[in-house]
Formats: sequence, structure tokens, C-alpha cells
Amino acid sequence: MESSVCLSLLTLLLLTPRGLSKGYYDPYNNYYYDYDDGEEDPPTFQARSQTFTVEVGQSVIIPCDVDNAGLNKLIIKKIPPHGGREKLLSVGTERVTKDRRISIEGARLTISHARPKDAGVFICAFEMEPPVELKHTLDVQFAPTIKAEAPPEQHVPKGTTVTLACKAHGNPEPIIRWSRQEGPLPSGLRSEEGHSLTLEGVDRHVEGTYLCTADNGIGESASAAMTITVEYPPEISTEKAVVRTGEGDTVELVCVVHGRPAPDVIWTRDGHPLPDTLMDTKLHLPDSRAHESHGHHVSLLHIAHRHTLTIKNVTEKDFGAYVCIAENSHGQKDAVIQMTGLPKPPLVTSSPNGGESTSYTLTWETESYYPITEFLIKYRKAHMSTWQQSNRTMVMAGSWENVSQAVRPVGARRGTRHSMAHTLRQLEVATDYLAVIRVRNKCGWSSESQHFAFSTKKAMAVLQSTSGGAQTQVLALSWMALVMALGMVV
Repeated sequence: MESSVCLSLLTLLLLTPRGLSKGYYDPYNNYYYDYDDGEEDPPTFQARSQTFTVEVGQSVIIPCDVDNAGLNKLIIKKIPPHGGREKLLSVGTERVTKDRRISIEGARLTISHARPKDAGVFICAFEMEPPVELKHTLDVQFAPTIKAEAPPEQHVPKGTTVTLACKAHGNPEPIIRWSRQEGPLPSGLRSEEGHSLTLEGVDRHVEGTYLCTADNGIGESASAAMTITVEYPPEISTEKAVVRTGEGDTVELVCVVHGRPAPDVIWTRDGHPLPDTLMDTKLHLPDSRAHESHGHHVSLLHIAHRHTLTIKNVTEKDFGAYVCIAENSHGQKDAVIQMTGLPKPPLVTSSPNGGESTSYTLTWETESYYPITEFLIKYRKAHMSTWQQSNRTMVMAGSWENVSQAVRPVGARRGTRHSMAHTLRQLEVATDYLAVIRVRNKCGWSSESQHFAFSTKKAMAVLQSTSGGAQTQVLALSWMALVMALGMVV
């Protein structure tokens, strides 16, 4: 009996395809009971986890293709890139999110016209025990934006330290570069990288508009501008500190003035305010009332930083010291321009090495509106003698000799420039001298020229002799040069 039951059960197992059904056979009642234990093979995703990178405006497909889904419903949800609350996007083939840019086709989620906010982790999941999940990462790249973290315009005192800063946003992380609209940065470079730019000890030379520009290779770069204005006391320079002129001439006295706020500028002569320099400093134009009292003899013009005082039909009464005075809320500064008819100090033009043994010809030039009527030359030997005391060697300079006389200009006169010359005689052979020159015109004497060093001839001519058809050249030093070489102790 038992053997027949076992045989029947074995026959049933052989005839039943494996996996086709599950159950057991009751040999006592000769009946097979089929049953289902509730266990199924879990769904399997066809793809691996991936990272998708797109630029703003492009479309992207998030694949959740699956095998053996059965009656289980696929759920797609999203986690923001920096963490946060999960957001359900779809259940099965039904879109749950209200975002119309998202569509579901089968087991795939499509995002059209991607935006930065679409970035994050997308989870394809079946709610089972244990859960079955597939994660994809979406990276949305976008062009940079930038924002200045300093005021768009700053007025700062001279000497302070100013830091400019910008903050950029973009994907990938943008690089920030600094530049200056007016030219190179104070460092001398055309551009520098960094989130901030520090300017130490600012002055007017660093004024301008600074740009911070963000770039990450996506789309167009973005820039923000900040303007630096430096406030400082007046700074003055003159185009000529001394202006030489004469009767009937027209001259311009020029002061270049910088300052912030823009300084008010007035002129004085010999300590007295000039009555003819009324000025509308706001419009930077001469006032129509400014020149009526003296028939346009003195007038003032202000263009940008250049202040020009013009004097027409100059007379000797106009000679003197003119002062331009600039003042603003940070201080006051002045500069002096001397207007004179005196000659300019002479400039020696002759060679320092003389060609004569006992004489030397000085040549010089000077500038004078009026003819030169006289000159004065002072000269002396550079070293006269030596003497010893207490084992010390002392060198004594020679005393000054004066030559003064009325002269005629030598050479052609070119405008106010005069060329002159004079020969000094009875000088010592091969000797070093110093000379200074002054010249005079109808207005008076010039200042002295710079000390000029010269010397008389230090070598004799070449002696030539012919003997037996052969020519021999002998170079001999003058006897005075030889004496100095052997006997002088410096």
C-alpha cells in the first residue's frame, strides 16, 4: 500500500512541470491540492544609477525601465540637491506633480526646458519589503550671475583702505576676475582673480570704475560695477615756475589743480588779490563780468584741471610773483609763478677740454626778452697749491677772477635766445679751472650759471722728424703737465 502511494506521488511530480504550480498530493484520498505561497520574483531595473548633466533649456530623460514589474506600481520621486523634503512626481503612468514640463511615458520621466531648480536626485522605486530603488542624479548647468557686495559708488578719503567684493552664482562654480574701465588696476595688472579686491592707501590715481566679472564657460559672463571716488585736499603744479617776458608781450600763467571736491581757485600778485579773476567755478567758464575793468588786460580761463591766467600787453608793472591758491573742504594749497623780464641763467655750451695752452673760449646761451647788455664771468683755478701740516695734505683752491664787459650777441638771435662767447687769456698751461657766468639786460642781472669745469690744453703737438728716409713720430707731454704729474700731491 505504501509503495503504491509513493509511486503515484513520484509519477505526479514527474508529470507536473517544475514551477508551473505549487501544492501537495493526498495519497489517502487520491487528490492533488494546488496552492500559492504569495512569493514572487522582485522587479529588476534595467539601468544602473547615472548622472545626467544638461544646460538650462535642454531636455533630459530619467530612465526607470524595469523587468518583472507585475502588478506593482512604479513610483518616481525627487530629493533636492542640497537635501530637503522628498517630492512625489509620478505613480505608475500618472503624473502627480503640477509641473507641465514633466511628462511620463512608460517607465521614463522627461523634463523639458530644464531649469536650475530641476537638479537633484531622482528615485525610481517600488514600495516593497525590502524596497526596490534606482537613483539618478541630474546636474543642471547655467550661466553665472553676480552681485556686488559693496555700494555702487563710494566717496572715500585719501589714504584709506577700500575693499571691493562680489558674490557669484552659477553651475559650474564661476571664476571672478577684477578689471578697471579706465585701464590697468593699481597693481599694474590688467586683471586679477578673487572674490574681493583690496585697495590700500588710495589716492586720486586709483579713482575709477571697477568691474567684477563672473565666468564659468556656460552662456555669457556677468559683471557688476563699483565706482571709487577719492576725496583729497588740493594738489597744484605749474607748467612753468618762472615766465620770462617783456613789454607788449602776451603771456599765460598756468596752474594745474586737482582736488575732490573740486577746489575753488583764486589768483594773487605780490600778496594782493587780482580783481579781474571773477569766475563761475560751477560752469568752469569765465564770468562775463571778469574782464571789463581793465580792458581784457588780465583774464582767466578754466578748462578741466587747467587754470590759465592770461596777461596781454605786458608792462614792467606786471612783473612779480603770481600765486594760484586752491581750496576745498579738505585743505588749501598754493603755487607761485614768477613773471620777470630778467634773463635766464646762462647755459655753457663750450667743450670742457680746451684747445689752447694759455687761453680758453667760453660759449654760452641765455634766454631774454630784452637784449643782453653786459656779462660777468668769474673763474679760478680748480687747485692752486698744496701744503702739509701735521701729516695732512691740503689742497687750496684759487681765488676768483672777474671779467665784466658790455658785449654783442654772437651768432643769430632765435626769438628770445641769445648766443654769446668770450675768450679768457693769460691762463696757465694744462690747468683745470672753474667758471660761472651771469648776464644782464635792461631789467637787471640773471642768476649765476652752474659751475663749469674746463682746462687749458694738456698735450703738445706731435713732433715729426725724418732720418735716413724713415719717419718717426714722438709724442711729448708739455713740461707743465709733466711737472704736475710728478710733483702734485692730491
